[in-house]
Amino acid sequence: MTLAVLCEHAPTGEAHPTPYGVSAPLAAQAWGFACAPAYADPRATLHALHERGVTHVWLAENVAALSPLLEVGDWLIPDDYIDGTRGQHYTFFSEQAGGYVQQVPAFDPASRAALLTAAVAVAPRPFRRGVYACVSRDRLETPAEALFWGRAGAHIVGRTLSPFLTLARERQMAVAVLAHIGRMGGEPAAVAVQWGSFAAVLEAAWTQIQPT
Repeated sequence: MTLAVLCEHAPTGEAHPTPYGVSAPLAAQAWGFACAPAYADPRATLHALHERGVTHVWLAENVAALSPLLEVGDWLIPDDYIDGTRGQHYTFFSEQAGGYVQQVPAFDPASRAALLTAAVAVAPRPFRRGVYACVSRDRLETPAEALFWGRAGAHIVGRTLSPFLTLARERQMAVAVLAHIGRMGGEPAAVAVQWGSFAAVLEAAWTQIQPT
Protein backbone atom coordinates (compact mmCIF):
# COMPACT_ATOMS: atom_id res chain seq x y z
CA MET A 1 0.00 0.00 0.00
CA THR A 2 1.15 3.55 -0.78
CA LEU A 3 -0.14 6.87 0.54
CA ALA A 4 -0.40 10.24 -1.21
CA VAL A 5 -1.14 13.36 0.84
CA LEU A 6 -2.53 16.50 -0.78
CA CYS A 7 -1.54 19.55 1.26
CA GLU A 8 -1.29 23.30 0.62
CA HIS A 9 2.31 23.47 1.85
CA ALA A 10 3.70 20.09 0.81
CA PRO A 11 7.46 19.74 0.14
CA THR A 12 8.63 20.54 -3.38
CA GLY A 13 8.81 17.51 -5.67
CA GLU A 14 9.01 16.48 -9.31
CA ALA A 15 6.24 16.92 -11.88
CA HIS A 16 5.46 14.07 -14.30
CA PRO A 17 4.03 14.04 -17.84
CA THR A 18 0.70 12.22 -18.29
CA PRO A 19 -1.98 11.92 -21.00
CA TYR A 20 -3.78 14.78 -19.20
CA GLY A 21 -0.81 17.13 -19.10
CA VAL A 22 1.92 17.59 -16.52
CA SER A 23 1.05 16.61 -12.95
CA ALA A 24 1.56 18.75 -9.89
CA PRO A 25 4.99 18.13 -8.30
CA LEU A 26 5.10 14.89 -6.28
CA ALA A 27 7.52 14.86 -3.34
CA ALA A 28 8.69 11.34 -2.44
CA GLN A 29 8.25 10.40 1.22
CA ALA A 30 9.05 7.23 3.18
CA TRP A 31 5.36 6.27 3.04
CA GLY A 32 4.59 7.51 -0.47
CA PHE A 33 4.12 11.03 -1.84
CA ALA A 34 3.23 14.54 -0.71
CA CYS A 35 1.71 16.93 -3.22
CA ALA A 36 0.50 20.53 -3.33
CA PRO A 37 -2.18 20.27 -6.06
CA ALA A 38 -1.67 23.85 -7.31
CA TYR A 39 -3.28 24.44 -10.70
CA ALA A 40 -2.27 21.32 -12.60
CA ASP A 41 -5.11 19.31 -14.15
CA PRO A 42 -6.36 17.11 -11.27
CA ARG A 43 -6.62 14.17 -13.67
CA ALA A 44 -2.91 14.48 -14.45
CA THR A 45 -1.97 14.47 -10.77
CA LEU A 46 -4.21 11.52 -9.90
CA HIS A 47 -3.05 9.61 -12.98
CA ALA A 48 0.60 10.12 -11.97
CA LEU A 49 -0.15 8.94 -8.43
CA HIS A 50 -2.04 5.89 -9.68
CA GLU A 51 0.86 4.95 -11.96
CA ARG A 52 3.13 5.00 -8.91
CA GLY A 53 1.01 2.54 -6.99
CA VAL A 54 -0.86 4.92 -4.69
CA THR A 55 -3.73 3.18 -2.88
CA HIS A 56 -4.77 5.93 -0.43
CA VAL A 57 -5.24 9.66 -1.01
CA TRP A 58 -5.54 11.80 2.12
CA LEU A 59 -6.19 15.52 2.14
CA ALA A 60 -4.52 17.65 4.84
CA GLU A 61 -5.97 21.14 4.74
CA ASN A 62 -6.47 24.34 6.71
CA VAL A 63 -10.20 25.04 6.44
CA ALA A 64 -12.78 27.53 7.73
CA ALA A 65 -15.37 26.71 10.39
CA LEU A 66 -19.06 27.11 9.60
CA SER A 67 -20.39 25.60 12.83
CA PRO A 68 -20.49 27.57 16.10
CA LEU A 69 -19.24 24.41 17.83
CA LEU A 70 -15.86 24.76 16.10
CA GLU A 71 -13.06 27.12 17.05
CA VAL A 72 -9.78 28.14 15.44
CA GLY A 73 -7.22 25.48 16.31
CA ASP A 74 -9.67 22.56 16.33
CA TRP A 75 -9.09 19.43 14.23
CA LEU A 76 -11.83 17.54 12.42
CA ILE A 77 -12.03 14.36 10.36
CA PRO A 78 -15.18 14.77 8.19
CA ASP A 79 -17.51 11.90 7.36
CA ASP A 80 -19.43 13.54 4.50
CA TYR A 81 -19.10 16.36 1.98
CA ILE A 82 -20.91 18.78 -0.30
CA ASP A 83 -19.38 19.64 -3.66
CA GLY A 84 -20.03 23.31 -4.43
CA THR A 85 -17.47 23.55 -7.24
CA ARG A 86 -18.16 23.78 -10.95
CA GLY A 87 -16.33 23.76 -14.27
CA GLN A 88 -13.68 21.21 -13.30
CA HIS A 89 -12.64 17.81 -14.63
CA TYR A 90 -14.63 15.44 -12.42
CA THR A 91 -14.11 12.13 -14.21
CA PHE A 92 -11.63 10.11 -16.25
CA PHE A 93 -14.54 8.74 -18.30
CA SER A 94 -16.00 11.86 -19.93
CA GLU A 95 -15.97 10.10 -23.32
CA GLN A 96 -18.16 7.26 -22.06
CA ALA A 97 -21.87 7.16 -21.25
CA GLY A 98 -23.39 5.88 -18.01
CA GLY A 99 -21.77 4.64 -14.85
CA TYR A 100 -21.21 6.27 -11.49
CA VAL A 101 -18.91 6.11 -8.48
CA GLN A 102 -20.45 4.98 -5.20
CA GLN A 103 -20.41 7.76 -2.57
CA VAL A 104 -21.57 5.81 0.48
CA PRO A 105 -19.64 6.03 2.70
CA ALA A 106 -18.23 9.35 1.53
CA PHE A 107 -14.77 8.61 3.00
CA ASP A 108 -12.80 5.44 3.74
CA PRO A 109 -13.78 4.24 7.26
CA ALA A 110 -10.39 2.65 8.02
CA SER A 111 -8.53 5.84 7.05
CA ARG A 112 -10.88 7.99 9.14
CA ALA A 113 -10.44 5.75 12.18
CA ALA A 114 -6.65 5.90 11.90
CA LEU A 115 -6.63 9.69 11.50
CA LEU A 116 -8.92 10.13 14.51
CA THR A 117 -6.65 8.03 16.70
CA ALA A 118 -3.52 9.84 15.54
CA ALA A 119 -5.08 13.32 15.84
CA VAL A 120 -5.32 12.94 19.62
CA ALA A 121 -1.58 13.77 19.68
CA VAL A 122 -2.27 17.32 18.47
CA ALA A 123 -5.77 17.92 19.86
CA PRO A 124 -7.42 16.69 23.06
CA ARG A 125 -10.76 16.35 21.30
CA PRO A 126 -10.57 16.03 17.52
CA PHE A 127 -14.05 16.16 16.04
CA ARG A 128 -15.13 12.73 14.85
CA ARG A 129 -17.57 13.79 12.15
CA GLY A 130 -18.68 16.75 10.11
CA VAL A 131 -19.63 17.83 6.60
CA TYR A 132 -16.97 19.42 4.36
CA ALA A 133 -18.24 21.90 1.75
CA CYS A 134 -15.80 22.34 -1.12
CA VAL A 135 -15.74 25.66 -2.97
CA SER A 136 -13.65 27.12 -5.79
CA ARG A 137 -9.86 27.03 -5.48
CA ASP A 138 -9.66 30.54 -6.94
CA ARG A 139 -10.87 32.50 -3.90
CA LEU A 140 -12.13 32.30 -0.34
CA GLU A 141 -15.84 32.22 0.35
CA THR A 142 -17.78 35.42 1.07
CA PRO A 143 -19.62 35.91 4.40
CA ALA A 144 -22.93 35.28 2.61
CA GLU A 145 -21.58 32.06 1.07
CA ALA A 146 -20.34 30.90 4.48
CA LEU A 147 -23.84 31.45 5.86
CA PHE A 148 -25.35 29.63 2.87
CA TRP A 149 -23.16 26.53 3.21
CA GLY A 150 -23.70 26.44 6.96
CA ARG A 151 -27.47 26.44 6.44
CA ALA A 152 -27.03 23.72 3.82
CA GLY A 153 -25.58 21.45 6.51
CA ALA A 154 -21.82 21.96 6.17
CA HIS A 155 -19.58 22.34 9.22
CA ILE A 156 -16.36 23.36 7.45
CA VAL A 157 -15.48 24.86 4.08
CA GLY A 158 -12.33 24.10 2.08
CA ARG A 159 -11.02 24.38 -1.47
CA THR A 160 -9.12 21.19 -2.31
CA LEU A 161 -11.35 18.13 -1.95
CA SER A 162 -13.09 18.32 -5.33
CA PRO A 163 -12.53 16.94 -7.89
CA PHE A 164 -9.71 14.89 -6.35
CA LEU A 165 -12.10 12.74 -4.32
CA THR A 166 -14.17 11.47 -7.23
CA LEU A 167 -11.13 11.05 -9.47
CA ALA A 168 -9.33 9.03 -6.79
CA ARG A 169 -12.38 6.83 -6.27
CA GLU A 170 -12.53 6.12 -10.00
CA ARG A 171 -9.01 4.69 -9.56
CA GLN A 172 -10.20 2.71 -6.51
CA MET A 173 -8.13 4.73 -4.05
CA ALA A 174 -9.24 5.18 -0.43
CA VAL A 175 -9.90 8.84 0.44
CA ALA A 176 -10.00 10.71 3.78
CA VAL A 177 -9.51 14.25 5.10
CA LEU A 178 -7.57 15.67 8.05
CA ALA A 179 -8.86 19.22 8.54
CA HIS A 180 -7.44 21.95 10.77
CA ILE A 181 -9.64 24.95 11.58
CA GLY A 182 -7.53 27.95 10.59
CA ARG A 183 -10.24 30.62 10.52
CA MET A 184 -13.97 31.20 10.78
CA GLY A 185 -16.05 31.08 7.61
CA GLY A 186 -16.27 34.35 5.69
CA GLU A 187 -13.34 35.82 7.63
CA PRO A 188 -9.62 36.30 6.84
CA ALA A 189 -7.16 33.54 7.71
CA ALA A 190 -6.12 33.38 11.36
CA VAL A 191 -3.91 30.36 12.06
CA ALA A 192 -2.55 28.19 9.23
CA VAL A 193 -0.82 24.94 10.16
CA GLN A 194 2.17 24.06 8.00
CA TRP A 195 3.22 20.71 6.56
CA GLY A 196 5.29 19.67 9.59
CA SER A 197 2.32 19.75 11.97
CA PHE A 198 0.17 17.71 9.60
CA ALA A 199 2.99 15.24 8.93
CA ALA A 200 3.20 13.94 12.50
CA VAL A 201 -0.49 13.01 12.52
CA LEU A 202 -0.42 11.58 9.00
CA GLU A 203 2.60 9.39 9.67
CA ALA A 204 1.10 8.03 12.89
CA ALA A 205 -2.20 7.30 11.14
CA TRP A 206 -0.49 5.59 8.20
CA THR A 207 1.35 3.27 10.60
CA GLN A 208 -2.05 2.03 11.81
CA ILE A 209 -3.22 1.34 8.24
CA GLN A 210 -0.24 -0.87 7.37
CA PRO A 211 -0.97 -4.62 7.32
CA THR A 212 0.56 -6.61 10.13
